[in-house]
Amino acid sequence: MASSIAHVWLELLDDWELKTKQIVACEVKEASLLVKTPYILLLSHPGINVVSAAELAGETGPIEHYASSKSITGRSGLFPSRYQSDGVDRGGNLSKFRNGKMRAAWLMVASNMVKCNAYWRAKASHWREQGVAGPDVRCRIANRLTRPVFQMVSGGKLYSHPSRLDRGYVLEKLMNFHRQHGTSPSQIVNDLRVAIEQIPAAHYLQEASPLKGFHAKSRRSRRTEPKELGDLLVAVLARL
Repeated sequence: MASSIAHVWLELLDDWELKTKQIVACEVKEASLLVKTPYILLLSHPGINVVSAAELAGETGPIEHYASSKSITGRSGLFPSRYQSDGVDRGGNLSKFRNGKMRAAWLMVASNMVKCNAYWRAKASHWREQGVAGPDVRCRIANRLTRPVFQMVSGGKLYSHPSRLDRGYVLEKLMNFHRQHGTSPSQIVNDLRVAIEQIPAAHYLQEASPLKGFHAKSRRSRRTEPKELGDLLVAVLARL
């Protein structure tokens, strides 16, 4: 009996390891596609990671297809349904007329905002205290996020707000993502080079700062991976 149970657990472990490798490979491939689009600029927004930005890029599509952020809101159905007739004005659940996968991508980013962004975490807490349900909170956040996202992607801008000084660094986030996923140093550097083409030249010095810090640390490291990556980063830094 014990041996049978152990055999089942080993099979489940093998299956989990296989699926984990497949997920990692898919995420790395998504990152390599993301760097070719202006959606890579979303990494400068606190709380948006590589996978979230890639999902938004894939489901939302070319930003040129949208006249404004309201077009994104309308296509993804990020608003409650409403029935109005004479004296009746009744609100309802989220609109049934939407692109389901696109809405799911935006709601996923909204969930990340609640976890990783102090501003949206405070807003979500305030709305819950007012009795707003969890799904409605995420919808409100996603609805409001379409505005800065549209401005950043369509205008080729990095995240900038007078009250926020903790914006993320696009190249640093991308490099850390690849290192956590065990990507080869050569592919990391290749994606960094492609991503630079999307970043406004005025921000090159700021984006280079964290990479310079990593390069300096890698020269003192005894491990092979940081040293190899640090050596290859010289070519990237030369372009910034």
